[in-house]
Amino acid sequence: GNAGRMRSSFDDPLARGTPRSPEASTRRGGGELDLQLLPSLVVFDLDDTVWWPEMYMTAGNFHHEPPGSTRVVDRLGEELTIHPGARVAIEEMLNRPRWRRANVQIAFASRTDEPAWAMEAMRLLRVCTDPRGRDVTLEDAVDHAEVYPVRSKTEQFHRLKDKSGVPFDEMLFFDNESRNVREVSTLGVCCVYTPDGMTVENWREGLAKFEEHVAHGSGEQESGGGVRPSLRRDGSFGSLSAGNSGKKGSGSGGRIFFRP
Repeated sequence: GNAGRMRSSFDDPLARGTPRSPEASTRRGGGELDLQLLPSLVVFDLDDTVWWPEMYMTAGNFHHEPPGSTRVVDRLGEELTIHPGARVAIEEMLNRPRWRRANVQIAFASRTDEPAWAMEAMRLLRVCTDPRGRDVTLEDAVDHAEVYPVRSKTEQFHRLKDKSGVPFDEMLFFDNESRNVREVSTLGVCCVYTPDGMTVENWREGLAKFEEHVAHGSGEQESGGGVRPSLRRDGSFGSLSAGNSGKKGSGSGGRIFFRP
């Protein structure tokens, strides 16, 4: 399977820390404090949070134009672009040493009516380069993607919790729809409203809000006595849509399946 291959295209094992131990979720102070102030899972909505325009506004059939470029357009030539804040957030999480030591997971949660188009956009859109200068797409960057029509995003977050092993109160979520922010926040997730698409200010606001969230101990506590699984220890913790292993870099070769 895909064990050990996530983010393989741009991971330097010497730069990576080990996943946070279960004790790190409750310990304050000391060397763990810096990592404790970072979320364990950062989740983004897609339509008008990560990219613009929204899938329903496009004609699908995305491709690079001109061929060989990083510019992505639909069948009618309308360009699909990544919002600046989403680009900055993902690039920082993938490349900055503090985030790499924390081993933070990245996810997308979208209720789009066009999941196949969204997955194709993820495959084509370049978000940043890795430390060696190679292109990283949205699909390469993500650990988990729940991308399909659903009544409430809370259903997608329950799936993300199961797949990632991360409790709700260690998640940070960005969405441009107030309804989604309201519903997901009832789970104990730290949520940030991005009405104009993801801005760099939204990203900074989210990190500050999460630190406050941790300091006040809000959200579900989930002590539960169980040992939290090591993140990315095997392929079961990375998933696109229906639970197959995520890509995190080239060479995973896994197919993407859509939820009926």
